[in-house]
Amino acid sequence: MESAAAQDSSPYVVGHWRLNDSFRDFKPGAPITTTNTDFVFLNPTGLTLTLEYAFFAAPDGTFCGCDRDTLSPNGRTRYTMLGEKQGGQFSTTLCPTQTEGVLKSIVFTRKDGNGNINVGDALQAGVQIHIFGEAAQERSDSDLQRESKPRSESNLQAVTINATTTREMNALHKLCVGFIGH
Repeated sequence: MESAAAQDSSPYVVGHWRLNDSFRDFKPGAPITTTNTDFVFLNPTGLTLTLEYAFFAAPDGTFCGCDRDTLSPNGRTRYTMLGEKQGGQFSTTLCPTQTEGVLKSIVFTRKDGNGNINVGDALQAGVQIHIFGEAAQERSDSDLQRESKPRSESNLQAVTINATTTREMNALHKLCVGFIGH
């Protein structure tokens, strides 16, 4: 099968996550509060891919957790930071007070005998949506349906694959194996 190509697709994409984050960048004015981030990963190929995404704390880069999914041909995977925290993929033990940071996501087709990933023709693209306002977990479903919260949406950024980023992708995979297992 041939792979699709797009400006923002790569076997390695990055983004920014937030969960109940608040900061003030100017005076006077209210703080900017982001309650949650929704991520959607898209597979623009006919390949079945392994998707691993890791969370890092800003600004120091502490590893905060990882999750793994199978990304079906021409399929998508969707999750929220709140769901990742509730499911234990975002560790409050590793990052007890962290409210924002970096997301790094990789896809690959298989692993070799040494546990290194093989990217092959794997590609992914994605979108991140930051939701502003009151914490979603404190609202009922009917309240959330009645009222639209301000949000911002942007593409996950594709990373060029070279020797350095290939080493980084394998390091991310090893972190995920250590956190999730297998």
